[in-house]
Amino acid sequence: MANKRTVHETLYVCLGKTIARRRKQLKLSQQDLAELSGVNRAFLSNVEQGKRNPSIGAVASIAQGLSMRISRLLVKCDECIKDSEEEAS
Repeated sequence: MANKRTVHETLYVCLGKTIARRRKQLKLSQQDLAELSGVNRAFLSNVEQGKRNPSIGAVASIAQGLSMRISRLLVKCDECIKDSEEEAS
């Protein structure tokens, strides 16, 4: 099993990829999503790049802005993590 830091880094990178992918599917700009979710656009950009670790509240707000349940967002994130683990094997 990978160390805790690596697991967390993978989690945040996958969360960011998942958010960006859904945002683009909805044809939203980062500014649009920031306004819909009530989070700062620069913060959202950093989350999408895996550079910031959002609180569960921020994740819930972003999920709402993406018109998704937080559980669905996390399932999609989990799928990304599994894909990353398979690629590393």
